[in-house]
Amino acid sequence: SPSSNSRLFDFNEDGHIDLAEFGELMRYIGGWRRAFLRFNGTATGFITPDELFRTLQACSCGVSKKFSTALVENFDSRHIRALAFDDYIRCCATVQSLHQTFNKHRASKSRVSLSLEQLLTIVLESRPNPVQNLSFD
Repeated sequence: SPSSNSRLFDFNEDGHIDLAEFGELMRYIGGWRRAFLRFNGTATGFITPDELFRTLQACSCGVSKKFSTALVENFDSRHIRALAFDDYIRCCATVQSLHQTFNKHRASKSRVSLSLEQLLTIVLESRPNPVQNLSFD
């Protein structure tokens, strides 16, 4: 939803996105757009699981090809085994949010004994219908 994805950029946690936070959001979206265009080697306008894997590797998000396929399956609202740009943005925002949360707990030396991929897998498996639940409408 817009509020859950926008919380990622509400750095001062006041419940609103100010101009600086909005600028940061646009910077992320711009980066995700550039990566989408760069790694969409087939030039179809859709990111395949292999292309998503290369995108996530370039972003230092060490996940497996199998997990990239699971992400595509979970965020593919068109059921074509590839992500359109809007699906890709929802996927990136979710992965980014969970990655930041994971790193915050790891940095605080909390007892995290899961890899990032294991955490993301648990989250994906716990959602009844992820594509339907993540909507910007």
